[in-house]
Amino acid sequence: MKKVFAGLLVFVLLLTGCSTKKEEKNVSSSNIKGRYVETDVSLPEEFDKSTVLQLTKKNGMPFLYAFSSEDALTITGYQMNNDGSWTEDTPEWLQSDSLLKAYLYEPEVFEDTNGNQFLYYLDIEEDSYKANLFRSTDGTTYDIISPEGWNELYPESDNYYITPRKVTVMEDGTLAALFSDGEISFYDKVNFLKQKSITGQYYVETILTAADKSLILGQTDNHENLVSIDVYDTTTYNKTSYPYQSDFKGYTSTYFDINDKKEMALCDTGGIHVLEEGTSTWQTIVDGTLTSLSMSTMWTMGFVSGSDSNYYILYNSKNGCSLMKYSYDKSVDTVPSTELTIYSLKESATLRQAAAVFHKTYPDVKINFTIAMTDDEYRKADRTAKEDYIRALNTELLAGNGPDILVLNELPADSFVEKGVLTDISDIIQPMIDKGELYPDIMKNYIKDDKIYYVPARFNLQLLCARTPNAQDLSTLENLADYAVNHMDKTLFGSMALEDFITTFAPYITNKILNNDGKINKEKLVSELETLKSIGDNIGIIDEYTGDDKYMNHPLNLTDKIELNLSKCGGFNDAIFPIGIVELIKGSYTVFENSFTSSCELGINQASKSQELAKEFISLVLSEKIQKDDFYDGFSINKKGLILNSQEDRSNYALATGITTEDGKDMVYTFEALNKEQMEQLIQNCSKASNRIIKDEPLLETLKEETKEFFQGNLSAEETANLIIQKANVYLSE
Repeated sequence: MKKVFAGLLVFVLLLTGCSTKKEEKNVSSSNIKGRYVETDVSLPEEFDKSTVLQLTKKNGMPFLYAFSSEDALTITGYQMNNDGSWTEDTPEWLQSDSLLKAYLYEPEVFEDTNGNQFLYYLDIEEDSYKANLFRSTDGTTYDIISPEGWNELYPESDNYYITPRKVTVMEDGTLAALFSDGEISFYDKVNFLKQKSITGQYYVETILTAADKSLILGQTDNHENLVSIDVYDTTTYNKTSYPYQSDFKGYTSTYFDINDKKEMALCDTGGIHVLEEGTSTWQTIVDGTLTSLSMSTMWTMGFVSGSDSNYYILYNSKNGCSLMKYSYDKSVDTVPSTELTIYSLKESATLRQAAAVFHKTYPDVKINFTIAMTDDEYRKADRTAKEDYIRALNTELLAGNGPDILVLNELPADSFVEKGVLTDISDIIQPMIDKGELYPDIMKNYIKDDKIYYVPARFNLQLLCARTPNAQDLSTLENLADYAVNHMDKTLFGSMALEDFITTFAPYITNKILNNDGKINKEKLVSELETLKSIGDNIGIIDEYTGDDKYMNHPLNLTDKIELNLSKCGGFNDAIFPIGIVELIKGSYTVFENSFTSSCELGINQASKSQELAKEFISLVLSEKIQKDDFYDGFSINKKGLILNSQEDRSNYALATGITTEDGKDMVYTFEALNKEQMEQLIQNCSKASNRIIKDEPLLETLKEETKEFFQGNLSAEETANLIIQKANVYLSE
């Protein structure tokens, strides 16, 4: 079955199966030894990808439940022994043929301190989830349990049922259930009537754990970051909170367990963290950047703190499930002896993946990231906020310090080149171009005087989607302007505020209006301003949005409200929605201006003491080993990597959204992953992309400030051009 997220441009593989430094050299001069290391543990058998695995703990050691639907619906249990081997151990009642349904989702077995066992899972009936709960008190027979209120319809709904996201059992047999709105309800062990509820907070299902008379919960903030572990005493319902500040941008990969010392342990992409009993400070005992935890291609499915003093994490990936053990090794350096530093204004999934892979090849190298802003901060940051970070970085770089590798998006890359901040990396890039490994029409934008100072790791296509079958006839700004003039009776795009209009269309003129000396050509600027005005007059540039106008320019509205949509496409998965809409309305799309934007431009600091190591890292980033995976941050710059990525099995990918048809009817539509023909067309479009679009923020800001009167018809294009040039050339000359 497919895992579908209604209305979200997010795709997840269904779980069916599995400080800036001045000196860089030796960062562990004291040669302190000992740290946890990661090793792969053999699973009991080679599970089919359709098999869902659950990692839990029994007798202090990992215990696996395998839910298989390959030939028949079966449950098999496996106990890990102290020597790492496995013994099959399946309770008799779980072997019943009538327990499982064909469309089961997130199955889980759990038990109380008296040995009573439970099985909980969701199944899909008529496109809605329903809860299934079973209990066995003797290990042989079982009862169907129906707690009060479960599987009843939500108020004012005819197809959404009340179902818990996670269920556990307390030591006295009381059930605790966590619902999607954050409510936690308790049910008595006899009639399973609701006894009490906890409301007012939002908790995550991966942490819900029963421990003696306490219920342990993970509380998140509005951005879904874990902020505390809350321990509820179920006899008094008093709460004790243990603050936890995670830098992870979501909660779905945060898991919890308690070890034999009564220490609470968490794992997330940052590592494994322990809170000793009687303390309030979390200690990171496993650095996630040195393990699979930081790999974007690995998804955490379970976490166990074993009685053998080791930690175990169950992962899923497109290649199936794997189990990793984290054990303390006294012989290895506490901190890898060499450090490589990377600076970026925001996170990069591609670089995180590459860093984890790089460490496996170079175990004595630790890659440290300096991420200036969180994802939320970056989304909200204006030009001034970003410039504060850039000025601070400039100061370091011009003083001969700073990170080894720079992610140059939104940084003054060309200025860095002119000031000698960046190293020529053509010795590693040009051979890749000559061999046909990288897209040549994209790469020619990065060659200057036969030298290459920075390179894109990923790129986005700018798609123009249309209700008409001839989108290719609107592939340039000039074509679009002519069409707009001749179709004033049509709503091509939704109305835009001036700021959004400039942000959307002005980047396509910046390369056209600059002379070779970097100054603005007035004649070209006047011409491009007139082109923009033709488009703006059709769109309708407004002072501010009212109602839902701000959201009008979305591909979804191609079904009934707008004729055209221009948006960024960051990979095959990201393309499912816009291309799905185009197919639905029998329209067409084209790559506007044959343009692309880069999402991860990499350069090496001339002052780096580890330039060769930095080049090794960039070479890895550009290799098909990294480029073959889709991280939702752009298409692969590596040609073979892109083809391999297109061949990935996406049969378990889909996206569902609500759509209003032209006749006013509301319907839910599911878009499948792109088919082979659609993939090949996108690959062809990637090979044609040649026009690098740069969002020059200061220049765009000048256009926003100086064009208002022009678009209102109060100034001519020439008068407006004079104002823009007078202000912009001061900036461009710096």
